[in-house]
Amino acid sequence: MPPVPRQCGAIAFERGRSRIPIVRSLVIAAAAAFVVAASPLQPMASAAPCPPARVPPSAEYLSLVTGYASGGHTAAVLALDGWDRDRLRCDLDNLQAAAVAVRRCRECEDRIVFQKFSLRAAMLLHADREILEQFGPPVSEQQARCGTGTDAPVIERLAEMLLMVDREAKTFLSRFYVGMARHAHWSHCLAHAELWARAGLKRLPRDGTLLLTAGIVTETTAFLTVVPAPRTPVMPPRAVRQFEAQTEKIKGLWQRVRRSFEGTLAADPEQHEARLRLGRVLWRLRQPAPARASLEAVLSKSGDAALQYLAHLFLGRIHEDAGELAAAEAEYRAALEILPLSQPAAVAVSHVLLLRGDPEGASELLGFALDQFRLRTAVDPYNRYPMTHSAEGRATLAELRRSVAP
Repeated sequence: MPPVPRQCGAIAFERGRSRIPIVRSLVIAAAAAFVVAASPLQPMASAAPCPPARVPPSAEYLSLVTGYASGGHTAAVLALDGWDRDRLRCDLDNLQAAAVAVRRCRECEDRIVFQKFSLRAAMLLHADREILEQFGPPVSEQQARCGTGTDAPVIERLAEMLLMVDREAKTFLSRFYVGMARHAHWSHCLAHAELWARAGLKRLPRDGTLLLTAGIVTETTAFLTVVPAPRTPVMPPRAVRQFEAQTEKIKGLWQRVRRSFEGTLAADPEQHEARLRLGRVLWRLRQPAPARASLEAVLSKSGDAALQYLAHLFLGRIHEDAGELAAAEAEYRAALEILPLSQPAAVAVSHVLLLRGDPEGASELLGFALDQFRLRTAVDPYNRYPMTHSAEGRATLAELRRSVAP
C-alpha cells in the first residue's frame, strides 16, 4: 500500500528576518518570543499533492542528508541554498507517510526507509542552514542579526517524525533544542532563544535542562531591560505615568522569570542552578526571606563549586541589605575561599570592612586582591552569570553532528 502524503504541524515561526539592537529592543523581543512560543502549531503550506514514493525520500535528498552525516557539512548546508522547496515538501510528505506507517506497525516494511535515511542528520542539516542564515556571531556594540527562516518549520516536521520512529528520540531532541536555544542566546538573539526552548518544551514539557535554559533566557532579557530613571518630585504627570507603567512592566518580567524557575524545580528538583537563580530573582523582587531560604538550599544540596560560590555572594548581599554586616562578611569570605582570585568577592569583603569601620583592613585587602587579579586565567562565574551556558550551544550541536556519522 503506497504511503499517503499527510501534513503535520509546525511551530508558528515568524517569517523573514529582523535586525534589532539587543538592548533597545529587549522588551519587544521578550514579548515577541512569548507570543510566538505560545502560538498553536501551524501546518506547513501545501501546494499540489505529491506523487507517493514507495521508498522515500528522493535520491537527491537522500544523497544530501547522507553526505552531511558523512562529514560533508559545509557542502550540504550550501547546497540547501538552491534547493527546490516544493520538491522538499514532497520528500517530507512521503517521509511522514512512512513514519505514520511505522508508528502503527513497528515491523512493517516501511521501517527500511529510516534505516537508509537519518532523520537526526536531516534535522541537524536544516538547523545548520537556519543558524547560517538567521544567527550571526555576537559582535559588541553592533545590532544582533536574528530571525527565523524557512528551515525552522522543516525541523519541526522532522522532529515529529523522529518521535514516531525512534525510541531514543527524546534524548536527542532534548539536546538538540537546548543546543539551538543556547546558540541563539550566544548570538544575542534572546527572543529566538526562548522560541527554540519553548518549541522543545512543547514535546518535552518536563525536561529540566530545557526549562532551565528557557528560564535563563528570560532572566537575561529582564536583566538587560532598561530601568527608568528614579522618580522625582518635579516630574510632570505624564512622566509619572510613564515611570509607573515601565516599573510595573519590569516587575512583571521578573515575576515571569520567578515562575519559570519555580516550574523548572517542580519538574526537576535536582536543577540546583534553577534554585540559585530563583533566590536571586526573589531578592530582586524584594522578598529576602524566601530568597535566603532558596540560596541556603543550594549550599546544602549542591556540590557544584561555582553554584556554591554564587550562593555565598548572593546571600552576602541579602545580609548586607538587612544591615547584618558580620553575616555578610562571613558569606563574602566563604565565596572568596572557594575562588581566591575572585574580584567580586574581594571587593564585597572590602566594602563590608569599610562599612564596619575598618578602612585600613578594607584598603589592605583590596590592594592585595588587585595585585593578585593578574594571575586569573578563568572567567569569574559572577561575570558569566547573565550569559551562562550560551557558548555550550555550539558545542552541543557539534557533538550531535559527530553522533550521526555512519
